[in-house]
Amino acid sequence: MLIILSILFALSVTALAQNDTIYLQSVEVMSSYVSNKVSKETMERKIDTAIIKRLKTVSLSQLLIQHSPVFIKTYGPGSTASASFRGTTASHTLVLWNGIQLNSPTLGEVDFSTIPVFFTDEVSLQWGSKTSANSGGLGGVVNVANKQKFNEGLILDVRQTYGSFNTWGSYLTLGCSAKNIIVRLKAYRNSSDNDFTYTNIATIPHQEMKQKNADFVDYGFMPEMQVRFKNSLLSLVSWNQFSHRNYPQIMPNVFNNTKEYADTDFSRNILSYKYYWNSGRVEVKSAYFHEQQNYFLESYTSNGKPVTQNNSLNKSDVFRQIVDLQQDLYKTWKLYAKIQYDYESVESSYYIGRKNRNLLSFYAAVDGKVYKDLDLRLTLRNDIIGRDVTPVASKNVAPENTVSEKMKSEGFFPTATLIYKVPFVKGLSFNAGYSHNYRNPTLNDLYWNPGGNENLKGENGKTVDLDINYLYEDLNFNLDLRAGLYYSKVKDWIQWVPTNYRYWMPKNVSEVLARGLELHLNANYRYALWNFNISGNYVYSHTTDESEYAQQYGSDGEQLIYIPLHHANAFAEVKWKTWNLNYTFEFTGERNTSMNDNEFFAYRLPYYMLHHISLGKQLNKFRLEFRINNLTNNEYQTVLWRAMPGRSCEIYLEFKL
Repeated sequence: MLIILSILFALSVTALAQNDTIYLQSVEVMSSYVSNKVSKETMERKIDTAIIKRLKTVSLSQLLIQHSPVFIKTYGPGSTASASFRGTTASHTLVLWNGIQLNSPTLGEVDFSTIPVFFTDEVSLQWGSKTSANSGGLGGVVNVANKQKFNEGLILDVRQTYGSFNTWGSYLTLGCSAKNIIVRLKAYRNSSDNDFTYTNIATIPHQEMKQKNADFVDYGFMPEMQVRFKNSLLSLVSWNQFSHRNYPQIMPNVFNNTKEYADTDFSRNILSYKYYWNSGRVEVKSAYFHEQQNYFLESYTSNGKPVTQNNSLNKSDVFRQIVDLQQDLYKTWKLYAKIQYDYESVESSYYIGRKNRNLLSFYAAVDGKVYKDLDLRLTLRNDIIGRDVTPVASKNVAPENTVSEKMKSEGFFPTATLIYKVPFVKGLSFNAGYSHNYRNPTLNDLYWNPGGNENLKGENGKTVDLDINYLYEDLNFNLDLRAGLYYSKVKDWIQWVPTNYRYWMPKNVSEVLARGLELHLNANYRYALWNFNISGNYVYSHTTDESEYAQQYGSDGEQLIYIPLHHANAFAEVKWKTWNLNYTFEFTGERNTSMNDNEFFAYRLPYYMLHHISLGKQLNKFRLEFRINNLTNNEYQTVLWRAMPGRSCEIYLEFKL
């Protein structure tokens, strides 16, 4: 696939170079900060493209932390960052890239620190009934997409960053956009010694230390090509990435002689073809993902005796095929239909043999006006699943005795959404939705050795949403306000629990209730040469386990671990001529680290607030910006005993044609 992409890219550049079309210098038209489409989409929100362009050199985790209602649990720079959407866990947040699922078949989640914003053009969030087109998004969906414009001429964008702890970032975009063809190549490299100073609160007395064995390097490239025909569009994109990450010891173990790291590489490839007609379109997508990770852990006592040694290799191959149809029906009514086939195959040091799974999914939706100011959307999905099973209960079955199970239907999952636009108040609308979704057990849940449980059922979730949206647009002032309530109940929640055999096993033991409040503000005001922007999110998430298992252990009614009750962020920007000043605020409330207060390591992480500022200047085709993160040098933890950096600085330089 990569060889084909390289050849096509080279041929396309040659063809473009021979094109005698004369391109005029482009003129950039700046729109208002608040997009007109933001509040017109129910159960969906797009992150402003101006913010995405400004934060091209950070990871998706940092973008979501500062500009979305999604809570990100991060282990620190260069380490895992997972999402909690609406009080659920990382495996309940579905991530789509150009409509293709990225969630790992083994863990069921996505490490947001491995997704560079540089490789995306659009980022949006979906929840409630908007998640119904795919299984797994019990909390919500994060969409990342590549969008390009035709007839833009030569593409050249070079970015360079340097910051504290010897942190370097280099980013290049090169290509050409003609009338009917686009070729673009993105490449980047990001590295850091990550050796910041912190206070170790696990030692008595507390000690100031420098973090060790925490350096990392990430690099990758993404070739893209689009060819436009009379009534169709052919697209090809390949996302290739490599990383080496050393993992530092937690605070209580800093004096241990330990080496821990992970080498990860993957290649994600999508070929798609769209065909349009007057009343609709059909799109066919074919994707192949390959990922490989080598994890190494070696620990010794002070006398040099080995304590722990782990050298594991995990490989996964995923094929996803989609046919997606959209057709206008009668008046305002539209039909949406999708058929998807997935094949997942994993080979792991922790499995007995290679494990495979098949998924066939059918989805249909209709929406339109049932009355002048009342819209209705109905959806229905059915998934049929087949996987490898062992004919006997013993975990010592040889790989050749693994058999393929017949495809089994998981049932039908309906959703319904009503949107009422208040006729006497322009821009005001109310939304009410009901959604039914489910999540399959991960392959680790099923086949981990020891502990995998092949008898697990899928998690079954039902959610009710109530939203109020207000959008005001004027020549110089735009305002977008949203407030929403949600109530979600997930049965057969999978939880790993201890057994009598000194290992843990996943079981369908929990019944989780997630309910909460979400507030969103986005405002823009322009006066003469001044432009003022402000945005913010506040989330109240109350998530508890109400199962008999939780009642037995006295944890019913307790907030689930690492899910804050309160979470908020805010962003303010002032622009004057070619200058800009930005301020970002983050607030994360207290979090439980254990459901049992009697445990030795039971701890409640305190709340923390972070402040970041930046000052930038546009100089013709160059842009220079200076950033200070964690301005007040706060000490905090997002994960128990994991050190986080204090105040740090970064300088950013960009050249763009």
